[in-house]
Amino acid sequence: MPDEPQVEWEHSPEYSNAEPLRHSSARVSDNAVVTNWRDTTAEHVQSDLDRLLNRVLPFADEMLVRHGEFYPYGAAITMDGEEQLFAADPGETVGPSPAEVLNSIIDGISDEVSGLRAAALVTDVTNSRGDAIMVHLEHADQLAIAVLLPYARGKEIEYGDLVATPAAARIWRRSLC
Repeated sequence: MPDEPQVEWEHSPEYSNAEPLRHSSARVSDNAVVTNWRDTTAEHVQSDLDRLLNRVLPFADEMLVRHGEFYPYGAAITMDGEEQLFAADPGETVGPSPAEVLNSIIDGISDEVSGLRAAALVTDVTNSRGDAIMVHLEHADQLAIAVLLPYARGKEIEYGDLVATPAAARIWRRSLC
């Protein structure tokens, strides 16, 4: 797989009190300590975003343990509360870039946005500080955040603390502008 996307991230308190993932055993709780973004966000939005985060992080962990990396993927919650997973079909392309795969997933989820209430985009990213799983979470009720879970590769995958920051809409971008 080609190089991972480069991102910048800063420490933010939004998820700093959440329990970090340890080989898929920890989950973000709907009853987690209330943090800055939670202070102004409706409970149903928090619940949907927590549910998506809990849905997507274990697969990222599994791929890192098995393969040391992963291509971007996505998940969503429909208006009826059902979960959907999204992956890109690279077709005939051999070794598509992660950016191409991510853009394809964004297009696919965006095409179904009228039937969705929340969505997540998951990418394996790196910067000068190291590697991280980045989960871009969006809700139809006009909230977009990026959650980063730093990790270090070794004999086992070691995870740092979850960090969340406000993000620009990528899926509901037309309706949030």
